[in-house]
Amino acid sequence: MGRSPVDFSSICRAALAACLALGAVLPLRVFAQDTSPSSCYATAANSNVNIRSGPGTDVYEVIGVMPRGASLQIQGRNAAASWYTVRYSDPTTGRESPAWIAASVVTLSGTCSSVPVIDEPGEPPDYAALMAVPILPAPSGSLRQIFKFGQALGNNPHMFTKVGDCNTDTSYFFAAFDEGNYDLGPYTDLEPTVAFFAGAFAHTSLAGQVGFNARTVLESLWSDPKICRPGEGEGPLACEYRRSQPSVAIMMFGPNDLLNLTEPQFTDSVRTIVEQSLADGVIPVLTTFTWHRDNLWPQALRFNLITVEIAREYDVPLINFWRAAQALPNLGLVRDYTHLTAAPSSGDLFRIAFNGEENTFGYTLRNLLTLQTLDLLRREVLSSPN
Repeated sequence: MGRSPVDFSSICRAALAACLALGAVLPLRVFAQDTSPSSCYATAANSNVNIRSGPGTDVYEVIGVMPRGASLQIQGRNAAASWYTVRYSDPTTGRESPAWIAASVVTLSGTCSSVPVIDEPGEPPDYAALMAVPILPAPSGSLRQIFKFGQALGNNPHMFTKVGDCNTDTSYFFAAFDEGNYDLGPYTDLEPTVAFFAGAFAHTSLAGQVGFNARTVLESLWSDPKICRPGEGEGPLACEYRRSQPSVAIMMFGPNDLLNLTEPQFTDSVRTIVEQSLADGVIPVLTTFTWHRDNLWPQALRFNLITVEIAREYDVPLINFWRAAQALPNLGLVRDYTHLTAAPSSGDLFRIAFNGEENTFGYTLRNLLTLQTLDLLRREVLSSPN
């Protein structure tokens, strides 16, 4: 099976790991500071000190490191004086971020008795907006019209395809259902859906590739010339739809989009993907993505809300994976800030087991929510006589 001519795994993994990996010593941007005796300073006297996005180690992510021996001027403290705010700028973007250091790992100098109390950061409005979005979609009458149109074009009701990046182009996502290596646990009612879509779960999608973002799946530059028609302007998404003729497309974008696209570019690209899907009689199922509470967290919330808004605009299904992943350890992510966590496997094949692992691992939860959505579509749309 042909693949994209360039592997962009460095975009999906190394770029984030290099810039944001926990424990990496990032250079501090030095600001002009008040050196008067009335100022208060924190010094990393004994070891490097993590700089976090908020006052806590469980919720707030590391956004930088203050090297041993370095000092920063304190701007404020929380009410308990257990965390201090300092002025910090992301070395990769130059943007200032809310920055906190723990009082227990620094020594103070100067006049610190008058450091003002700063309110601890609350959740931004986008957080509450995303938490209000249902995790699973509800049936919509418009989906039957899309399906009937696709049938007239020759689409296969038993075929779905996958669209996205490294969290989609992986055997951890869905392949085990075609390999018979799964345990539905208490969700045995989903077995008819596994049988209905047999052969689609392990399908290698031309539109689901490591390094892809919402824009590259549309551009003929990234089409496989052995299978697609890049000379005619056919991008990976259009090529995949022509090749596999699916009735449903499961989509998730996120990490690469944050790094490479502006909000308008992301909005336009996702909207174009949805419109192209509808024009080909394919039901697009959009999925929000989980993200750490780092300096890109506010932008990740906004990108997710853009996805929600587009799903509402076109009345297409949305899986709010972001909300569901809030209950997972580490938000369902491994330490490289990109990939979902996966349950340990005893053999060469990854096993999907809904025996409580969906409450712990990102891939298992995504497999369950996506299978539940496919089950809804099978019962309400794809198998409906009308």
